[in-house]
Amino acid sequence: MIEIIPSILVSSEEDFKKQINAVKKEVKMVQIDLADGEFVPNKTWTYQSPEKAQQYLDIDFELHLMVIDPLKTVKDWMNNPHLKRILVHYESVDDIKEVIEELSLLGKDISVVLDPDTSILVLDPILAEIKGVMFMGVRPGFQGQNFIPKTLTRIKKFKEKKTNHFVEVDGGVNEQTLPDIIRAGADGICPGSAIFGNENTPAKNMQNMQKIIKNLTAKN
Repeated sequence: MIEIIPSILVSSEEDFKKQINAVKKEVKMVQIDLADGEFVPNKTWTYQSPEKAQQYLDIDFELHLMVIDPLKTVKDWMNNPHLKRILVHYESVDDIKEVIEELSLLGKDISVVLDPDTSILVLDPILAEIKGVMFMGVRPGFQGQNFIPKTLTRIKKFKEKKTNHFVEVDGGVNEQTLPDIIRAGADGICPGSAIFGNENTPAKNMQNMQKIIKNLTAKN
């Protein structure tokens, strides 16, 4: 069954608390987006206030590092027992293999994130060192963007490798794009505005997505 991992990308403490409380009873894990204002144009509250953010985190989470210095950034989070997975952008560093080696020493699962224009071929030399891959369905940094269709082809091509890597999709994930994402073979989805940005409650939005997932996977 495809896992829903809500993406928490916020600019204030109030929004962070609100979103965490809205979903923590509905899912097993959330994604915490850390944006530094350099690798991407915006800066998240969680990047600026890591200690305070963790006071509200009583649920397992993965860290999405949209930063130019992932090794330094992750240090503020390493003592949290709820941290299960670290996602680092291939494009954010000069030597991804070296960064993965350093991150692997921390004892967490490591995934590499690819921007929409980055070839999946860059993954070949590092597949043995990572547990997962996350495909960005939009340009990283802001929620509410339209899904880039070629992401589906990229997922399918990667799945053809028949590896055991956990494949996530972040950006542009909503009830309209979800069926095609499921058919492409994703293992996890990270919706943000589709959960927190409309008139329905986050719980209702997740329930709607679960219905789509169950209906489509039952047919396969």
